Amino acid sequence: MSAPRLHLDQRLADGLTVSVEGDRAHYLRNVLRLREGSEVRLFNARDGEWSARIAAAARHRIDLSAERRLRAPADEPGPVLAFAPIRRSRLDWLIEKAVELGVAGLVPVLTARTVVRPEGSERLAAIAVEAAEQCGRLTVPALSDPLPLGAWLAARSGARTLIFADELARAGSLLGACRDHASVEILIGPEGGFTEAEREQVLQVPRMARVSLGPLILRAETAALAALVGWRLAQER
Repeated sequence: MSAPRLHLDQRLADGLTVSVEGDRAHYLRNVLRLREGSEVRLFNARDGEWSARIAAAARHRIDLSAERRLRAPADEPGPVLAFAPIRRSRLDWLIEKAVELGVAGLVPVLTARTVVRPEGSERLAAIAVEAAEQCGRLTVPALSDPLPLGAWLAARSGARTLIFADELARAGSLLGACRDHASVEILIGPEGGFTEAEREQVLQVPRMARVSLGPLILRAETAALAALVGWRLAQER
């Protein structure tokens, strides 16, 4: 069994001891049943990934001593996924899988047909951290506060090309758009689709590529993951 990975915002360095408390200490001690001397891998985007050992295990706190760096910090470029929030169980699954597929950022956008409002941003952030720990990446994507679609479009820097997954589009290659543009944002609509006014608003965005995800009607979370898989395939060609 490989050593469990733990994301920590604290500084990591050779010989440095860091501590975890609360739920994380409970997970290491009572769920994984680790004891003093057990190996744990610690990581963050700033310091890379480190092999560490449990130096002391108290009831509510565990001290971890970093021993050697396994991986140096490295860029993990990926798309930003802008999506209309969906029901909780499916949203949790979407966040987890999007992190595993390499997103750099997650932006909930509120549309006219958004049927739910996201709750528990701390819970969603925790899901993102757990997914990063599981899949082996060094970075944890940023999770933005929800924004109305119009406000998000107006606030965009324009540094990334907007890939608009439009259910009414009959042409436009997702793979081609992802190959042609190194840095992208992917916009996925709500379960009921965009209104005509919203669609026209998106189509006016500079540096925008309108693409089709195929002839079938996809659920919102399926469309998001299909687009992310398309992005990954495009990077490998």
